[in-house]
Amino acid sequence: MEKPSRYIDHELNARHKGFDGAAARFCLAFPDVYEVGISHLGLKILYTIINDLPFAMADRAYLPWLDALELMRREGPALHALESKQPVRAFDAVGVTLQSELTFTNVLELLDLAGIPVHSQDRADADPVILAGGPCASNPLPLSPFIDAFLIGEGEEAIEEIAQVIRDWKAIRDTGSRRIDVLNNLAKIPGVYVPAVHDIRRKSDPHFKIKIRKYGGFSAGSKIHQPQLMPWQLATHNRYVAEIMRGCTRGCRFCHAGYFYRPVRERNPQDILDNLLKEIAAHGWEEAGLISLSSSDYTCIRPLLEALLKKVDLQKTHVSLPSLRVDSLDDPLVSLLREAGREGLTIAPEAGTQRLRDVINKNITEAEIRQGVRLARQIGWQRIKLYFMLGLPTETGADIQGIIDLIGLIISETGKRFQISVSLSPFVPKPQTPFQWAAQLAPEELLSRALLIKHSFAKYKFVRIRYHTIESSVLEAAISGGDEHTARWIRQAWQLGAKYDGWNEGFDWSLWQQAAAETDYDYLSLTQGRELSQALPWDFVDTGVEKTWLQSEWDKALKGRTSPDCRAGCLDCGVCGEEIKMQYAQADKQFEQAMAALPLPESRSCRGSQARYIRSRHYRLIYAKDGDFRFIGHLDWMRMVFRILGRSGLPVVYTQGFNPHPKVSFGPALAVGVAGENEWLDLHLEGETEPEALLQKLAPLFTQGLQLKAVLPIGSNEKIIPPSTDKIAILIPADRAGLVSARLGEFETRESLEFTKAKKTGERVYDLKRVIVSIALEGRELVLNKLLQSPNIYDLLAALFTLDKEEIFGWNIRRMGFGN
Repeated sequence: MEKPSRYIDHELNARHKGFDGAAARFCLAFPDVYEVGISHLGLKILYTIINDLPFAMADRAYLPWLDALELMRREGPALHALESKQPVRAFDAVGVTLQSELTFTNVLELLDLAGIPVHSQDRADADPVILAGGPCASNPLPLSPFIDAFLIGEGEEAIEEIAQVIRDWKAIRDTGSRRIDVLNNLAKIPGVYVPAVHDIRRKSDPHFKIKIRKYGGFSAGSKIHQPQLMPWQLATHNRYVAEIMRGCTRGCRFCHAGYFYRPVRERNPQDILDNLLKEIAAHGWEEAGLISLSSSDYTCIRPLLEALLKKVDLQKTHVSLPSLRVDSLDDPLVSLLREAGREGLTIAPEAGTQRLRDVINKNITEAEIRQGVRLARQIGWQRIKLYFMLGLPTETGADIQGIIDLIGLIISETGKRFQISVSLSPFVPKPQTPFQWAAQLAPEELLSRALLIKHSFAKYKFVRIRYHTIESSVLEAAISGGDEHTARWIRQAWQLGAKYDGWNEGFDWSLWQQAAAETDYDYLSLTQGRELSQALPWDFVDTGVEKTWLQSEWDKALKGRTSPDCRAGCLDCGVCGEEIKMQYAQADKQFEQAMAALPLPESRSCRGSQARYIRSRHYRLIYAKDGDFRFIGHLDWMRMVFRILGRSGLPVVYTQGFNPHPKVSFGPALAVGVAGENEWLDLHLEGETEPEALLQKLAPLFTQGLQLKAVLPIGSNEKIIPPSTDKIAILIPADRAGLVSARLGEFETRESLEFTKAKKTGERVYDLKRVIVSIALEGRELVLNKLLQSPNIYDLLAALFTLDKEEIFGWNIRRMGFGN
């Protein structure tokens, strides 16, 4: 496997709640690779809520990557949960996150890999109930034959009600209760759509509705993911996450999330600050992110950022603020962002002309874009990211030229001294938005427009322009606008081998075209627009935003008229009511006064220059790395050591520069899969600390499979001689002992044995007779001393014994220590 650390568990703060004793057992499954799934906040919130219930437990599963899928299909076992190692099919319920239509074949792959019938009608009473939720559930029909129940909306409260239904059904299941009984009870929960129960009414009653579930208690902040999971494998978003606001008031007409998560609800800044400081102190996070759909619109963003600058040690923890709007930026906010460590500006004009920005209701002007660029230049930022969409409703060649002109204007404003990254995304009409009636531009025209923009800046090495795969956007549009008939197309594509359609490594458009031909499915008809009078497949889902209001927004778009921000006054979209309404945070006087009383920290540059004069002491940590931790790569291990040190509270010395990290030197890297008995790392601490006290402080922070064995002081004048050899012990499988013995005999008689290693920079030839200092076979244990400057141990053994390297991956190999 390319990254076995995806599958080993042992994350910090994982709950590991008992499987056997739980009355309701949930496996929360993310249908994408681990590092994407572990970054998803929604799944982790449900994980915390379920595990806080006294009668329930929640474990997690992620879809294995392509290499692991191939192995599991060939050799087994069925998909199991990460923490309990129980088969996914052994749980009472499996909850699947629907974050993107391009993961729908992954949903089928996940179910099948778990040994669960893909079609809901084929499941027996003993099979788990398959639940699904997330933004793509706003049109559940393309997956409705495969899912038992959809939770449409936000799950903080609904998941507890679902858990109670599962518990009650499980208690009477052995008495003859059938699967349909639990489905009937799930169908009674507000916001839950159960195809087997609801479809008769849906197809016969034009007034039938499933009303979206909203979480009215969001602002109170009681149901959050805490303490947050800390993975060993580098996550896509490797940070502590504070969700400061849910929803958006901007009303961009293409944005599904902006309508699905209405209305805006903001959290109290003091609560956000307290939780963030608590997590950083306890777990040593290197980055903390304040996330929302439009973070700079958060009412208390300035006092909150100022509080973070005064409370957080920015030398140890970087504060990020994604989803900024350039028209929200001014000098004070940008200065705060600079102090927080932000290094570049992100602008999403989406369209190149003001006319088209008015069509999509992107209320941002060229003057505001230029002002944002000037501010970035003034404070010394060096990078700009730009996001545009192609094929928006009413787009013409003049609008494409507008994108080219706008990029050129930014190049001029920055004096050709910035790195400029441009992302071009084909427009995809989404359900439950004003653009749900819009057509998608023909694929060949989308490609032509993308190439025109890209070629216009080919001469500029500092401008990087990338565009999304056109066919994957066509697929996304066809699925998001589909119905039950789309399910046949999805299943056929999956049976032909389609999976990981959101990844270049997995996406194969020919499989989808073949599936369309075999099922006689006209997917392009779903991308060609709809009439306002036409019934839409998802009309039975009531998101709270009235369809007539969406129609009026579509009409205004075609006329180039804008709508104001909700913060300027209610637009009567229909979503707000007694149960759910907009909630803005208020920074009370006590909070503002307390923050104002704190002194401003010194700038990064001042802290950095002073750090050079800190008196430090040098220590060496000797540790063992065994068990599942053998499968953690060296870079991931380095990152986790930084977190362990951050959790320790020790006065660790940090490096200089814009992105400081603990001043730690690691011993020679271990190959993935090799255990280490006497590994080492060196660190610097401020002042003097007794080695025994350090050992007692750090040892409990090392977890099972990691053992801190000793702490040794190193004198300031002591010359450290780096090792030149390492000692490796290999347990030879019984059926290979004879072959290994014979090959060793041949090796001893040779004068040389060359091995050629192919590298990106060319080939390198090693003579194994020089690389291997000594080698001996004692019973089945092979012990060799080799130079550190040598091939990877797997390459070396494969060449020495003329065996397939993949076989040697399964051998028990451990590094015993080092020599000179």
